[in-house]
Amino acid sequence: MVEFKSSHPAFDQMKITPTFIEVTILSSMGVFMDGFSLSIFSAALTYLQAYILVRAIYVSLAASAIYIGMFLGSFSMGHLSDRIGRKRMYTYDLAITSLFLILTALSTTFYEFFIFELLAGIGIGADYPLSSSIEAEFSPRRSRGRFLVFNIFMWTIGSIVFYVISIPLIYRFGSTSWRWMYAVGAIVPIIVILARRALPESPYWLVKAGREDEAKKIADDIGKEVGYTDVELPMVEKGSSSYKSVFTGSYLPLIIFASLAWFSYDVSSYGVWNYTPSIFVSVGVSAINSILSTLLEDLPVIVGFVICLILIERVGRKLLQSVGFGLAGVSLLTFALYADHRTMPFIMIFTAFALMHLFHNIGPTNLTYVYPVEIFPTRIRGTAMGIATAASRIGAILGVFAFPLITDSVGMSSGLLFFAIFEFVGFIVTVTLAPETKAKPIS
Repeated sequence: MVEFKSSHPAFDQMKITPTFIEVTILSSMGVFMDGFSLSIFSAALTYLQAYILVRAIYVSLAASAIYIGMFLGSFSMGHLSDRIGRKRMYTYDLAITSLFLILTALSTTFYEFFIFELLAGIGIGADYPLSSSIEAEFSPRRSRGRFLVFNIFMWTIGSIVFYVISIPLIYRFGSTSWRWMYAVGAIVPIIVILARRALPESPYWLVKAGREDEAKKIADDIGKEVGYTDVELPMVEKGSSSYKSVFTGSYLPLIIFASLAWFSYDVSSYGVWNYTPSIFVSVGVSAINSILSTLLEDLPVIVGFVICLILIERVGRKLLQSVGFGLAGVSLLTFALYADHRTMPFIMIFTAFALMHLFHNIGPTNLTYVYPVEIFPTRIRGTAMGIATAASRIGAILGVFAFPLITDSVGMSSGLLFFAIFEFVGFIVTVTLAPETKAKPIS
């Protein structure tokens, strides 16, 4: 039997409730879907190059397609979530992804593949501002960072699950396994859509919309799960939800910081992830072993995640993101300067990528996702997160488009140097513009 309490806790200072756990799981499943879907291309590329991506420019364009879609989805849908609500968008956004992943599996030409990948990306991009906003708005203040880090870590889990599934598909279907990879990827969004239908609307957004009675009922219902009878609604900043609001006053340097830091991170992160298996194949590793080696690259990812999870509520966001960018830049620069100009052995490439993943996951992998939803108020949170996500997708497009062209023309060491430059850009913008949001309330 629940023991009811007479205190009046603020909504963001309650204990963890079953509803909050459900919100965390279902919001993180959108990020899981991102990791799963975006890893498909990297494993499928070896077979696609022999079928419909027969030119280097086709590879670059095809690799960019899903990120172009994510740019469009995040930029538009994040703003809509501020205007019409989180839940209405949140429940069905991934249906777009499911439909067009199926059509991608059926592609027979480069043009079909490009268009369907782009359209699939719209649904994935839409989920970024939605999942992160809902997670932040339901999280207890003093553990919000850890739960947001867990949320983005599900990208890695989605990627790992995909690579594990891809191995038997490659064994069974060989050169046509890429079609089955995309078809299997279409199943995950449907499961998430069905599970999300029972989630409540965010009390933060309801207060912002002037629907305090609905917000109060949801807050009290959640409070009752841990024994509270009367929960104080969050204080929410009033004002416009327009795009213009994000670029005015004190919010202008914040959106520059959030967008440029995430852009810089995605250039190197997605540039590497998209091509890791095919790069390993190019230096003599078999297709299956390239997948296994790519899975091993997740070990430093997990180590970095654990370090971030332990330290985020102790040392704060700014220090971790600065250290992560700085050390990733130094490690990539070191390999770029001391490697052979044209070729690099497998072990050197593997180690360069592994160190980058370790330092990224100590900081920018997680915190470029955390920062936008913590530094902007409810009225523009989805819009700002959508803009920052869109900027990050431009970085991803640049990384996945430029990397194969650079390595093909001037070598792997030049590709690593290209990525190192953006690591230092991320470091500089974090040191100069990032605020500290540890344990601070969101409005």
